[in-house]
Amino acid sequence: MLTFEVEIVDPKVEVTLREMERESRIKLKKLSETRSKNGGKKPAEKQPLKFGAMKGLVLYMADDFDAPLEDFEEYM
Repeated sequence: MLTFEVEIVDPKVEVTLREMERESRIKLKKLSETRSKNGGKKPAEKQPLKFGAMKGLVLYMADDFDAPLEDFEEYM
């Protein structure tokens, strides 16, 4: 079984997660439950990102991405 740590930033998402849990599509556990099962140890530290880990994430960038913005013409 895969385990993920999720930080909920939008209350609507929490409602969706609860609905998925009721339909037995996912299983939610509180972090304190997880810690007590592995002897009270903290979860494993996150691995640092490696160079190139985000490669392919940006799928599109406008041709004029680096062009000066019209709003700042008076400052240039």
